[in-house]
Amino acid sequence: MIIKILGILDIIAGFALFLHRFLPENLIMFFGIYLLVKGIMFAMASDIISFVDIACAIAIIISLNVALPQLIISLAGIFLIQKGIFSLIS
Repeated sequence: MIIKILGILDIIAGFALFLHRFLPENLIMFFGIYLLVKGIMFAMASDIISFVDIACAIAIIISLNVALPQLIISLAGIFLIQKGIFSLIS
């Protein structure tokens, strides 16, 4: 059950990345902190994908102050959406 909830949050975070210019900064910061905390928790269990979560979280947090290239935002968003879908399927 918790995996499905985390999957849904990953999908929402992915879409929030694509729409980050239109959403409030507090919401974007929430998803950045969520991914950072989740990434650190699962990285302690030696889950390699969690390091990508941490990178996505850093990209989200940095994107609030710096205009990142759209390629980085798109790759992070696609990664989060596909990871969330795989979490829902499993």
